[in-house]
Amino acid sequence: MNAENWEQPEMCDIEAEQQILGAALYTEANTEVARMVADIPTDAFYRPAHQLLHATLVDVLRDGGPADPVVIIEKAASRGELGGNTQRLRMLTLEMLGKGMPGSVPYFADRIITLWHARTAVAEATRMIQKLHVLHRNGDLSLTGQVVARAREGLDLDFTDPAAPGVSALPPSVAELLAGSDSYDWLIPQLFEYGDRMILTGIEGLGKSTLLTQIACAVTAGLHPFLAAPITGHGAPESVSHRVLVIDAENLPGQLRRRYRNIVARVDAVCDQQNHPHPDWNDELRIEARPDGVRLEDPRELRRIEAAIAAHQPVLVVAGPLYRLNALDTEAADGARELVRILDGLRVKYRFTLILEGHIPHAADGRSRSVRPIGSSLLLRWPEFGYGIVPGRGHEDEEHPTVVNLRQWRYARDERLFPHELHHSTHGLPWTPSANYFSLCRSRGVFDG
Repeated sequence: MNAENWEQPEMCDIEAEQQILGAALYTEANTEVARMVADIPTDAFYRPAHQLLHATLVDVLRDGGPADPVVIIEKAASRGELGGNTQRLRMLTLEMLGKGMPGSVPYFADRIITLWHARTAVAEATRMIQKLHVLHRNGDLSLTGQVVARAREGLDLDFTDPAAPGVSALPPSVAELLAGSDSYDWLIPQLFEYGDRMILTGIEGLGKSTLLTQIACAVTAGLHPFLAAPITGHGAPESVSHRVLVIDAENLPGQLRRRYRNIVARVDAVCDQQNHPHPDWNDELRIEARPDGVRLEDPRELRRIEAAIAAHQPVLVVAGPLYRLNALDTEAADGARELVRILDGLRVKYRFTLILEGHIPHAADGRSRSVRPIGSSLLLRWPEFGYGIVPGRGHEDEEHPTVVNLRQWRYARDERLFPHELHHSTHGLPWTPSANYFSLCRSRGVFDG
């Protein structure tokens, strides 16, 4: 069998393009079919003259004019893309006479759009191959995952048919929007909603990792992670336990084992105290331990992580540290944007709440350390809310403070009941809020203890 001939002509169908434009220009009472043709992307046409005629048709219809061939030709020629050659355009449109039936427009539109996607795919794949060869020649393959990820984004093509959108393509009307429910889709009433994004930061050694572990284990057991009581309140889920996935990109299995053994035992003790059923620790809480880090921008890594999420179907994913979940330059907007795109794609597709551990910059010029995460300012605007752990007042000099404050650096779009102060405890959960937090939650109907 002969090798592929890569020097063949571009993938296109000039006849199909003529059929479509002929139907739009020369069909009697052609307004409806012209509007259908106008919905096709201009770039889907291969021949430049066809792109010019289509773009002019779109402009004329947008201005409220009829799809008159004479008007289209004159306006197209005035653009000068073909040297103002009105005669040439007239000859091209005459070639379309007798071609194109309104009923055939969806078929030919699908064909030229598919061919356009094929040309786009070839061009994108060619660019990727060229970039990979350059990386190989330069002896630097560290950006391979980033090159492939960008190619994947470029190849994320929409194969729906825009030529015959119908009613289903219309966005919801304002009446339909207002008819929907305003109720929250709570995982934990007044704390976490399904799909929420949170970044937790903090100074090293203050117990940030312990708090994240506490949240993961408590939610698995169906407990409020701060109140150490069953999740209650208006809109609380019916399930008494939940599936949770932890993606730890820093700690060795032995380190995780010691931490989780302690907190799982504490959660079990709380369940006994509250007469609440224990979760199934053999199934409901799963931990992806990757002490070597995770490169989500690498398609192979992303497929592995997505497969784990798809198999487990968690309601909560706790992951981090953020900087070890990728090898992108998240100090730059492009790197941060790519990471956010990947995380949002997973979060929306599988509908889970996402909590990320973030690191903070070192102090500069004798000033106190900011609790905002390292990286592009895009990461500051992306989550629904962000908190940082800092030593409580009067505990600044303690190596491991027994009291910490949760300092908010990204304010939520609506009020959520997060504690402002946490106390280290030797019984119950490791971090427990002050008494006024319990009173506040009781007054809001999410705690009846």
